[in-house]
Amino acid sequence: MSGRAWFASLKERIRRHPRAFKAVAAILRLILGVLSAPLYPARVKFLRFTALGRIGHLAAEPDIFIKERMLGMRSWVYGVILSPPGTAANECLLDYWRRHVKVVRSSLWVAILSRFQQFPHLCFDVGRYTLAINETAPSVAVQAAWGNRPALLALSAQHQREGRALLSALGVPADAGIICFHCREEGFSPSDEALHSFRNCNIENYLPAVAALAKQGYWCMRMGDPTMRRLGTMERILDYAHLEIRSDWMDVFLCASCRFFLGSPSGLSEVASVFGRPCAMANQAPLSTLLKFGFNDVAIPKLLWSDEQGRYLGFREIFDSEIANFRFTTQYRERGLRLVENTREDISDLALEVLQRSSKGTAYSSEDEERQRRFKALMRPGHYSYGGVTRIGRDFLRKYANLLDGKS
Repeated sequence: MSGRAWFASLKERIRRHPRAFKAVAAILRLILGVLSAPLYPARVKFLRFTALGRIGHLAAEPDIFIKERMLGMRSWVYGVILSPPGTAANECLLDYWRRHVKVVRSSLWVAILSRFQQFPHLCFDVGRYTLAINETAPSVAVQAAWGNRPALLALSAQHQREGRALLSALGVPADAGIICFHCREEGFSPSDEALHSFRNCNIENYLPAVAALAKQGYWCMRMGDPTMRRLGTMERILDYAHLEIRSDWMDVFLCASCRFFLGSPSGLSEVASVFGRPCAMANQAPLSTLLKFGFNDVAIPKLLWSDEQGRYLGFREIFDSEIANFRFTTQYRERGLRLVENTREDISDLALEVLQRSSKGTAYSSEDEERQRRFKALMRPGHYSYGGVTRIGRDFLRKYANLLDGKS
């Protein structure tokens, strides 16, 4: 019998005797209180996630917690993650965090230590870094302060060897450059799809960019899970989401090995980010989240079409209203707004810009820099990514300069 099952059986036996239950409960609270006393001066904190079962939170929240500590932006605490097998979104990624925090995997020890989470002074809410509604996310200031420092995580030599061996068996040359790409689709999370469907996008709009990268010799890996629509056969493009080699560690290997990650509003790109890989983030929404990524990342947003006014909304009028922070599909629908996906050309331009930045660099004109400055100046405290260091796509701002000027 597992530790968790034994505790459940014991609790059931005690509950059959109410008086005994109350007495035992009081004794246990007293014992826990005594045992918790030395944990506080030792600065032990049990980390509370927004959702340990979501890959984006599993990647981003420990990353910011550790960076904030290393930057001296808060006092040092000893972080502990309680995660019995099958709880975390990616067990391999969780193991990588062992280099910086204590990870408890034993069901028995999790059952015991989780009792201490009833004491607020022993908990640290890492979910606060990313889950910010109508306010600026604390993660943004930490990312800005971190700047261009090296990533916290690095792929192990074993995963490098084993990952390349699996790719070799699929015909990928040992020295081939890898590009990962991913589109959020409706099958990802049926339980809350109605809330977040505005973040979905069409993989077809990513394929021209991917095909162009493949022509340059890169092998492109479509990331995701088997619920996603299958892709047709294309040269040097693998639909990894539907391959038998798909696994937690292979997800990590690909995200950590890619030249860059071409993404959408989903958490998988955070895995690439915590391993220091640049990200090209298309179709971002809401607009206020556009600068939340890292120093080497570039992002472009979905446009907003007003059915009532029969035009696209300008960036200034979005930022001057609560629309910039809308986080649920119903909010857009109730205001008669439609989020319009980036075109194939927009995504191709974005991918090319990030590719150039990751190699010889990209030249930006003085006009490009002025548009960057003007766009970021539209954000103010309370917008999700106010103060962020991410660049907006160069060609996107050129193409939609009229929306930056406030003209539709």
